[in-house]
Amino acid sequence: MTLQFHFTPTAHPKLPLHLVEEIGHRVTNEYAEAIAGLALAIAADGRSDVRRVLKQAADRLRAHAEAHRALLPPVEGQVNLAEYLGRVCVTFTRATLADCGVHLSVDSDDIWLSADRAWRIGLTVAELIRNAARHGLRGRAGSIAVRVAQAGDDVICAVGDDGRCDENVAPGRGVSVARALANDLGGSIEWWFTERGCLARLRAPAEARAAC
Repeated sequence: MTLQFHFTPTAHPKLPLHLVEEIGHRVTNEYAEAIAGLALAIAADGRSDVRRVLKQAADRLRAHAEAHRALLPPVEGQVNLAEYLGRVCVTFTRATLADCGVHLSVDSDDIWLSADRAWRIGLTVAELIRNAARHGLRGRAGSIAVRVAQAGDDVICAVGDDGRCDENVAPGRGVSVARALANDLGGSIEWWFTERGCLARLRAPAEARAAC
């Protein structure tokens, strides 16, 4: 069985970048405070089993903090999308996928984009990876592959998993988020669902197009 969905981009209000930066900065600080609190608890408790559990919790929080920082808006300039997505995927694997037995591979052409555009593509790809792990693999072990290439003036990002397809597929919150991110890029996303797994493909212009 092969199911194909194409969602036409719709208008979504944009959050000003300075608000995104403020939220990101605040969340980073909250991670740091939580990790510091756990470090104090580890130092204060003499029981080895409790210290071990607290250390595991602190390590997990550090991994999530790194994944969060990897997706903060980058500085201005040009960014190699391959290197940027590589960092995003490494931190995401440590924070979310490794403990579930999910192997994530990335194969990307060297594509130089504006920092803002690379960041927005990174957000979209991260959401597609999250959806693949949660809904394609359904929390089980498996593989997710990311392939990024340039086709003319567009960037193509494909995220596939080897999970099993649910015949009663219904777009959820993750799909809405991915659609909104793709729309912000002036692009679109297509999904294919088969018995061998799921594939999501983002297609977006390499450069922002002037509004008509």
